[in-house]
Amino acid sequence: MSRLNIQPEEFTYRFPHKVFGHVPGAHSGTSLGSGDRFAGFADLFDYADPRRLDVRASVRNQLADPLASEQQRWLVRRYQQRSAITLWLLADITQSMAVSAVDHARLAKLAHMVAHSAIGFGDRFAMASFDSEWRQDVSIMPTRQRSAPMLAADMLMAANPSKVAGAEGLFQSADLVTSSHAMVFLASDFCFDIELLDRTLRKLSHYTVVPVVWQHDDVDHIPSHAGWTEIRDSETGTRQSVWMRPSIQKRWRQMMADHFEQLTDCFMRHRVRPLFVNGDITAQQLTQYFYTMKKS
Repeated sequence: MSRLNIQPEEFTYRFPHKVFGHVPGAHSGTSLGSGDRFAGFADLFDYADPRRLDVRASVRNQLADPLASEQQRWLVRRYQQRSAITLWLLADITQSMAVSAVDHARLAKLAHMVAHSAIGFGDRFAMASFDSEWRQDVSIMPTRQRSAPMLAADMLMAANPSKVAGAEGLFQSADLVTSSHAMVFLASDFCFDIELLDRTLRKLSHYTVVPVVWQHDDVDHIPSHAGWTEIRDSETGTRQSVWMRPSIQKRWRQMMADHFEQLTDCFMRHRVRPLFVNGDITAQQLTQYFYTMKKS
C-alpha cells in the first residue's frame, strides 16, 4: 500500500439546512439540548435542569402576572443543540482520472482533506469509489475514526486499475448515501455521459451535492501539426492512428465545448454549483467555495 506524505489540511464548510438529530456536532439543529442558540423558557418541573435556572426571568414572569398563581414559577433556559452530519466522497477512479493533471495522488489528497475536516468538526466521513461499477474495495462506511483520512488516501493510491471502461458505478455508489443529513462531494473529471450524471443527481436530490470538476491539462490539447498522429482512449487504452487536419481539430474542440456546456446546464437544472479545479485542490479553495455559497 503506497503512502503519501500528506500534511493535514482543514477547510471550513457550512451545511445549509437545520439538522434533526441527537448526535452533537457543529451544525444548526432542531433538537433541544446543549447548544448556543436560545430556544425559550420552560418550567423547571417540566425541564429539570437547575444549571440553566434563570432567576431574573422567573421573577420578571411573576411580577408580570402576580394574580396568575401564588406559587413562584421557576424558569430555565432551553437551547437548540448543534448536530452532526455525514460527509460523503464519491471518488471517480476510472482510467481517465489517471492521466495528465488528474491522478489518484491528487484524489487521495482531497479524500484526506475531506475526512480530516469532517472528523475535526465532529461529523462522520464516508467514501464510495467507482469506475464501471461500485468499487467496494476502495470504499469506507460512515466513521469518526481518526485514522480515516490516511486510510482513505491509502485506499485510493493502492486501487487496482479499472478492468472495464465506463463510469456506471457512479449510479450504484449513490445508492450507498443513506444518511439522514449528508453533504456529498462528487469528485470526477466528468468525462462521461451527461445522462448518467443527470440520473445520479436526481437520486441525490435530497442531499447537498458539491461537484469537484477536475479539468485535464490536455483534455483539449490537440496536435498543432498536420499529418499522421496516434491517439489513445484514456478509458480503454485503445490506440488509433488518424490523419490530423484542421477540420478534425475543429470538430474535437467543438465536441469538448458542447460536453462542458451540457455539463454546466445539468448542474444548473439540479441547482448545484460546481467547483472547477486544475491540479491540486487546496483547503483555501474549498473554504472560499462555501463562503461564497453562504453569501449567495
